[in-house]
Amino acid sequence: MNQPLDGVKVLELAVALAAPSATAMLGDWGADVVKVEPLSGDPQRGNSANTYFSQDNRSKRSIALDLTTDEGCDVMLALVDRADVFVTNIRPGGLQRLGMDPTTLMERNPRLVYGQLTGYGAEGDAADRPGYDIGAFWSRAGVAGALVGSGEPPVPRPGLGDHTTGLALVAAVTTALFDRERTGQGRLVSTSLVRTGAYVISSDLAAHVNGEMAEAGLRRALYNPLLACYCSGDGRWFFLLGLEATRHWPNIAAAVDRRDLLDDERFGDFMGLIVNSRALIEILDEEFAKRTLDEWADVFTTHDIWWDPVQSFEEVVQDPVMREAGVFRPMAGDRTAIAAPADVSPLRDSIVTPAPELGQHTEEILLELGHSWDDITGLMERGVIP
Repeated sequence: MNQPLDGVKVLELAVALAAPSATAMLGDWGADVVKVEPLSGDPQRGNSANTYFSQDNRSKRSIALDLTTDEGCDVMLALVDRADVFVTNIRPGGLQRLGMDPTTLMERNPRLVYGQLTGYGAEGDAADRPGYDIGAFWSRAGVAGALVGSGEPPVPRPGLGDHTTGLALVAAVTTALFDRERTGQGRLVSTSLVRTGAYVISSDLAAHVNGEMAEAGLRRALYNPLLACYCSGDGRWFFLLGLEATRHWPNIAAAVDRRDLLDDERFGDFMGLIVNSRALIEILDEEFAKRTLDEWADVFTTHDIWWDPVQSFEEVVQDPVMREAGVFRPMAGDRTAIAAPADVSPLRDSIVTPAPELGQHTEEILLELGHSWDDITGLMERGVIP
């Protein structure tokens, strides 16, 4: 079956998670992704949890080059010449020193879509500041602060900001590819960890910057006691999803067999529910403690209660809802990948290729570029390739 990005050549000069996660999605959708690595490899290969590398480098080929040599750079530029897309998260200063900056490459290949991912943006005093998602996305952009308020901030899970920023880059790259079909010209597209973090909490930031003070560090409820988490009698947590509080309140009251609360003037309208949120949470805590979550699930179905469980990793893996949503994709070698969050045509059951070994496709790619075996042997002897 043809895939939507068949024939699109993507060149990646990137490390760690964010930019590689973007090119992995492009590879899932059919692009030919070539990952350029130093002779020592992407540092992420040495991560103690190597599944991290596998997840974000599936569906790619790898060529290892010493870009500190003229010959290594010549090979790199030959790859640029045939590329449709170039993706990088190398800091702007490093790209400039390598001659791989946007101006240089787009003058060389005017049809090139140049995807640049940085920690703090490509301009300004912080442009060359080293950035990881735990800093730029999680800390500086205000995500951690929004969750904790004051006190000890929580630590994010690996790749939380990287993968979100990778999504932003995929959207920008594919938009530029579509535009190129009309104009024949490539574009520079960019995103950053810090800007993506700000967008993730843009509801709160927009409120704050416009004088509506958002409250940080919320616990148990998003202001509304029916949009809140509760614990069942067997110690399992779940969230009620009663965003439209007055709409859902009668059903929730019936579900916990407390229709008398509908006549309580404290909870008689939307503002009453919000103002008296803590009082209602205490009441519902007592009621939800009377049954197991499985028992509540049946009750919730009967009364059309909107809810979702708080799940562990193992519960997520076993959840049929997650499988039916296409979360898991088979990977060659009896491994499993977590699918990109969007499907472009029915590809979810296709087997994705695993992350390549370091330099696995070096000779193959050099042959495609027109090098002879004698050329390749010479590059090996001179230490340009492994």
